[in-house]
Amino acid sequence: MPALTALDIVVILLVGGGAMLGILRGFVTEVLSLFAWVAAILALKFFHAALAELLVGPVGTRAGASVLAFALLFLVVFAGGKLVARALGRRTRQSVLGPLDRLLGFGFGALKGLIGATLLFLAVTLVYDTLYGGAATRPDWIRDSRSYSLLNASGKAIVDYVAARRKVDARPATTE
Repeated sequence: MPALTALDIVVILLVGGGAMLGILRGFVTEVLSLFAWVAAILALKFFHAALAELLVGPVGTRAGASVLAFALLFLVVFAGGKLVARALGRRTRQSVLGPLDRLLGFGFGALKGLIGATLLFLAVTLVYDTLYGGAATRPDWIRDSRSYSLLNASGKAIVDYVAARRKVDARPATTE
């Protein structure tokens, strides 16, 4: 059986760290924290331009108003979402559902760790393949890694998903 490589150790740390954080925080807190990020991004998408226009007068410059609108929108919505996530997560962990919440949090955290490890793998291999050639020239510590096949498969799935989404988004809208 081959020894663990540096890539394997990084994957174990990321997946294990995500799982441990998930067990500590619980599933409800993890999911609602993710929704806090989504809500903050959606608030920026829908309200940034209007708030920036309102702030041009008091701030004096468009650039300053835009930066202030970004900071205010993101921080207020994100902080509010995190407060709700923390409060509901604490109540869930203290209820009879606490053990189930922590078990599901463990799985969700491990999945987040795997996604993080896969994105890191994709970034490293993109840079390496761009600088030194294709996948055949990757160093031994990547090719001989026990987690290489998992990261390669999950990376391919992510790349295929993004490519499919681009095709859907690139189609012209039909008017009827």
